[in-house]
This record gives sequence, structure tokens and C-alpha cells, in this order.
Amino acid sequence: MSLNRVAFTSDDIKAFINKPISGPLEHGEGDALPRISVVVPSFNQGRFLERTILSIINQNYPNTELIVIDGGSTDETLSVIKKYEDIIAYWVSEPDNGQSEALNKGLFAATGEIFAWQNSDDIYLPGAFASVSRVFMEHPQISVCYGNWISIDENDNITDIHYALRPRYPHAPFENMDVYNQAMFWRCSCCKACGGFDESLHSLMDTDFMIRTMQALGPEGYHKVEVFLGAFRWYSEQKTDFLKMTDQQQAEERYIEEKYHFLPKDSMKGKYYRTRYRLAQLFESLRYGGFSYTGKKFKQTYRRRGKFI
Repeated sequence: MSLNRVAFTSDDIKAFINKPISGPLEHGEGDALPRISVVVPSFNQGRFLERTILSIINQNYPNTELIVIDGGSTDETLSVIKKYEDIIAYWVSEPDNGQSEALNKGLFAATGEIFAWQNSDDIYLPGAFASVSRVFMEHPQISVCYGNWISIDENDNITDIHYALRPRYPHAPFENMDVYNQAMFWRCSCCKACGGFDESLHSLMDTDFMIRTMQALGPEGYHKVEVFLGAFRWYSEQKTDFLKMTDQQQAEERYIEEKYHFLPKDSMKGKYYRTRYRLAQLFESLRYGGFSYTGKKFKQTYRRRGKFI
């Protein structure tokens, strides 16, 4: 029996990202709240981009800064951007060298106290901004706030749920908190202390960023909220695939292993740390999601990697 469940149905999510729920907020309203700057990197995702934008503006959070960095799309992306131009604080559409460069462009333009990154085919869930804003205000020592997330299909139907794990220092590229950018927010001070995204990475830039911030902040700088904050969209053309590792992802894992001097996989200590992580993942998955959820997650891990350790 899990500790918490998704508070929304597929129909709730569809209604939330179907149209603007309220008119544009007046300038200056809500200045007492920390500004949340959301960077949306985009490239030829026009059919989903409007839903991403609506999931941000429909938070009805009065101090939001929306930044869209498009890589020179040739689909309907520009028409969507121009439709919401009065709400978007900054946007550009020009060729770039990939998602990491787009993210760094957006972060450079951001002026908020809290940063976030949402892909142009994914969404935030209702109440996400209010939840994380409260955490950052009540816990000034916290630098990163994250939570649970869900998977949706191209028609916004819920297909899976994912419980994030507690923060721990990683000893391998795959050893993370089972969290994705759809459900993670961080203070601007993280970028000042740790830099932006590694532009040589095109798939695991979020993994690299979390490892770097964990090195600088330690697990105590991270805070998990027991709510569902965002949704990852699953469809055939997407870059991320939970069911298999691409050659590029494997190459980037090797790069990260060398970059952070992780122990060799076949060493005694390397096997120890990997086993310890899998055991922690097992117990926490059982705690949050129960036996069925845990079995499914570990089956997915084996299908994706061909092994558990």
C-alpha cells in the first residue's frame, strides 16, 4: 500500500492544460513570493508546446518568469509562442547545439530566485509552484526541491506513476533519486556555485547537473516533497526511452564515470555501492508504491540495462 497517490485523474490534467484558467496576472502582483523562472527548451514540438505553456501559466502563481528557447523550429512552434507572447518574459528561436546549450541560454536570461526546466512536450501538475515555493520560503537552507512525477501519453492520459527517492550521494551514473526535471526546482545560487549544464551532453545533462550539485551541497541541500509535481510525456518519437539504453546514453554514462572518478563497475567497492543503492531503491519503492509498483520498476531496470547491478 503506497503512502500517497496521484491527486489528479487524466480528465483533471486535460482540463488543466486545455485553455488559460485565468487572465494574465498584473505586473508586480505577488512580489512577496520568490520568482520562479522556468526555462522551456524547444525544437519542433509545436503540437505539445501550448500544453506545456498552459501548465505553467495555469499554476496561477503570481511571480512566474517564463522563458522559451527554441532551436529554430520549422513546425507550428512560432505561432504558439506568438500566441502567448504577452506572457512569455523572453524567447528566442535560432539554431543551437542542442538542449544543454538552450538551457544555459535560458538560465543566463533568468532573473528568478528559483529556477526550473520543463521540456516542451512535458507539463507541470496543478499546485506544483505553490508547493515548492512554500518549501523554499519555510526552509532557507534548502537549495533543491523535488517530488514525485507521472507519465502521460500524447493525449494526456496517465500511463504510470513514479515515486522519487530520498537524496543520497551517488557512486554511479544511474544512482539517482528517481527524479526528472519535470519535478525538480532549484535556487539560482546552485548555478552560481556549480555552473550550468554540460553542453557536451545531450541525454544525461540532468544527471550530470544533479551529481555536481550533490557534490557541492550534499544530500542535506535537497528536499523531497510527497506530492506529484510534473508529468513526462511518453510517445514514440521522444528522445528519452525508459525501456532501453541508447548508444549515446551509454557513452555519456562512461563520460560521467570518468568525469567524477566513479569506482570501476567490476571493483569490489564499485559492486558494493551499486548493490547498496539497489537495496535502498528496493526498500523505498516498497514503502511508497508497494509490491506491484516495485516489481514493475525493477523489471523496467533489467529490461533497460540488462542487469540490476
